[in-house]
Amino acid sequence: MSTHPAADRATSEALVVEQFRDVVPASSWLVDAARTAVDTGRVLQLVTHSRGGLTYPLESLLADARAGWVVRDDFGGYRDGFLGLPLIWKDARFVPDQGATIPTPRTYSPGSGDLEVRITTSYPAGEPLRLGRSTEIAMRTLTGSGPFGWGVAEPVTEPWSASDVSAHCLPRAPRAASVIVVGEGVTGRLQVSQVDEDVVEELRLSGPAAGSVDTRRIEDLAAECAGTVTRLVVAAHPGRVHGVRNSTPAPPALPYGVLFGHELVSAFGVAHAHRTPAARVKLLGAGFRKALWCRFDGGTSAPFEQLTDILHHYGKPAGS
Repeated sequence: MSTHPAADRATSEALVVEQFRDVVPASSWLVDAARTAVDTGRVLQLVTHSRGGLTYPLESLLADARAGWVVRDDFGGYRDGFLGLPLIWKDARFVPDQGATIPTPRTYSPGSGDLEVRITTSYPAGEPLRLGRSTEIAMRTLTGSGPFGWGVAEPVTEPWSASDVSAHCLPRAPRAASVIVVGEGVTGRLQVSQVDEDVVEELRLSGPAAGSVDTRRIEDLAAECAGTVTRLVVAAHPGRVHGVRNSTPAPPALPYGVLFGHELVSAFGVAHAHRTPAARVKLLGAGFRKALWCRFDGGTSAPFEQLTDILHHYGKPAGS
């Protein structure tokens, strides 16, 4: 049975890594362990104590690798760090305890926790690549300063350079490549992949605190992204503070607004865009590169309901 230097236990189904520290980062060992688990058809299961938290880059890495977060409580029991579902060790991995149910997440005030920003940009074959531009726009607009650095693991080791990020990611195509990016109170991951002939850049950021960001900055971000990005999602995640996710079960990020790029507006038409079922609808950009910016605050229905209605309006399945 192949193992890994970071693994405390290796089975035919899992690589189990124990990290009993207050904050667990996406270290080079964990990044490599996640890759090894995927390449060998196994699951990475990270075990922490109940007071431990995950940095946002590690949280997103676990999601991409379909890995698990196992929390050991003070009494020797185990539970899922994201859902709170009780777990047991069975044969070769941690699995849900038979008959166990997911506990109800605690109640959070709307807009609490870190701001969460996701930006997807698609570069058709033959068009100029500007990898890292969305990172620069998002950090500068939300915090007033650009990115500080990047790296393949935490802590990052390289000063920010969009050209260096491109030089790292592009030669790895068609396999996806990702790097960690940091700024003033902001951290996240930038992933570059190839879809057919297109290059797709996906940026995920956490921070600053949602309550500290003026809505004008978010409006400015939407305006800056209009005409160039495929999609922008702005939300607030109650379970994440200062870029660290704790193991108390929390509801998913509450969406504040979503911007759809000019491709969607061109496909369905401006009149259809104006009828989008959201509390606030605005067309941004000029000419044929108009983008659709939808905000969910102030509506008669909940943000998740508005988002679902929007996806149906454009014939997209929920979660797409």
